[in-house]
Amino acid sequence: MTGSMLALAIGSVLSRRLSLALTVLTMALSVALFLSVERLRIAARDSFDGTISGVDVLVGARGGELGLLLYTVFQIGDAAPSLRWSSFEDLADDDRVAWSVPISLGDSHRGYRVVATTSAYFDHVKTGRERPLRFAESTGERVDDVGVVLGAQVARDLDYGLDTLVEIQHGLASAGDRSHRDSLLPVSGILEPTGTPIDYSLFVSVRAFEALHNGWRGSVPSTTALDVRTVDLTDPAFTPSLITAVYVGMKSKRRIFQLVEDVEDYGPEPLTAVLPGVTLSQLWVLVGSAEQALQLLAILIVVVALAGQITLLLATLDLRRREIAIYRALGAQPGLIGGLLVLEALVIGLIAAAVGLLLAIVGTALAGSVLGSVLKLDLGATLLTPSQALALLAFIGVSAASGVPAGLLAYRTSLQDGMRARF
Repeated sequence: MTGSMLALAIGSVLSRRLSLALTVLTMALSVALFLSVERLRIAARDSFDGTISGVDVLVGARGGELGLLLYTVFQIGDAAPSLRWSSFEDLADDDRVAWSVPISLGDSHRGYRVVATTSAYFDHVKTGRERPLRFAESTGERVDDVGVVLGAQVARDLDYGLDTLVEIQHGLASAGDRSHRDSLLPVSGILEPTGTPIDYSLFVSVRAFEALHNGWRGSVPSTTALDVRTVDLTDPAFTPSLITAVYVGMKSKRRIFQLVEDVEDYGPEPLTAVLPGVTLSQLWVLVGSAEQALQLLAILIVVVALAGQITLLLATLDLRRREIAIYRALGAQPGLIGGLLVLEALVIGLIAAAVGLLLAIVGTALAGSVLGSVLKLDLGATLLTPSQALALLAFIGVSAASGVPAGLLAYRTSLQDGMRARF
């Protein structure tokens, strides 16, 4: 009986496919919008939270904590002030510090940021849930020498391989900048994809980075540029004077706040110590209102679409009086007629949910590819999270319930009323 009713409901929907097509499309678009907002929100949070792992403290020059984190880790925003190399050495010598990695930013290559650091970066910095960085290809040369390590996306977009010579551009200028044209650095390694800004970065030695700017005065290039490949990078002359930030790993997590206080009170120069996890939580507080507004808007659109379904079912009920009368004449009980209307609403909801899910998957894939390149994050979401699956089931349930008013009216329709001539 249930199978025949379902077949009858599907046939009834298909017989009115033109009138129902716009309603289904409206409902599907509302579902797609809701799922897309939710999928992108979850993917963005997961990508941000998984960008850097294993770093207990981020130290930079005195300034805003969020700005320092966004610029240094996510490569978003304006340049952060520099701190002295001597401050890095003091941090590295602290008996509470297990490891420390210097970071210098400011140059680029064809629009991709150059990160100057040491080989310790690849030993200690992790992504996601403590996932270490791995090399897809490598010549075995350390970044402490003159080699360049490419993020996966850089290598893919520029079609670079091992030993490709890379010309660094000064600042974030376009590829037309030729300030470092005398020092072409060979690619010595390519990292595996991480889904983080690391994929969009090039890594060079912090000493090679200093040698590239040897003799510069501010942003004015030196008249006697060096070929970095021909100099001894162990020369004290190539010890950096300034860097952008320091990644710090602690021996004991219990002493993190003690180190933070000492960094804030550091005498030689004003510094800022950032706890990445805490600062990210502050970011989510800032954007939380915008997220809630988008979610509310998406929910309201879904409600309007469901209200349109109720209106359509009620509006077409009067046109279906003879159809209902024929069912009654064939022996169908009033409850069966009402159940048929509810079942039709369920079929409409199932079709709308399926189409909406498909549109959401395609839409978020396209949006993720665009936003991912801007934010330098992997915004590819899973097919369907548990919360999204529950929301989709709730939508289907409410869609089926929207057929109840029309079902109740059909239940009350009498055979004589259906067969009576109407003028």
